[in-house]
Amino acid sequence: MNLTSPLKRMTIFNRDMEASLALYRDILGFTVIEDKTITGPAMANMIGLDDCTMHICHLQAAESEDGLIGLYCVQDPKPGLPSVTVPDKSTVAYGATSLVVSSDHGKKIYAKLKGNYDFVREPMEYVKQEDSEYMKAGRYMEMIFRDPDGVMVSVIGYEPL
Repeated sequence: MNLTSPLKRMTIFNRDMEASLALYRDILGFTVIEDKTITGPAMANMIGLDDCTMHICHLQAAESEDGLIGLYCVQDPKPGLPSVTVPDKSTVAYGATSLVVSSDHGKKIYAKLKGNYDFVREPMEYVKQEDSEYMKAGRYMEMIFRDPDGVMVSVIGYEPL
């Protein structure tokens, strides 16, 4: 028995809100549905801090209420915040996270990303010959790159055979 709902939101604690919005809003096309700034110990305590200011943007794809992306830019954290170390930008690692989205516009997205983002996998096409419960037979195109804070983002495109 599943005791939870579908993924409600993935939160990315980022260093630079504008750099993150340039990717998720401007290149990938997510819509900002909430943009707010919260200051004080109540929110800070939730993430293990004494005090901070947090700029929060919630982004949505295709008017879905599930699968939102939360961009949380923590400013003036007390005490300070460490950074996650990305072991090797060209591969995955145990415990790594990847945000996966579908798109019929992979080539257009790649053109905007190329030269500006680190790729784990440049766009690769492959054919899946047989249907499975989760993935249909078809021609797939997938690329995996890292956002400004090192989070892996995978874009998958699909065409029926």
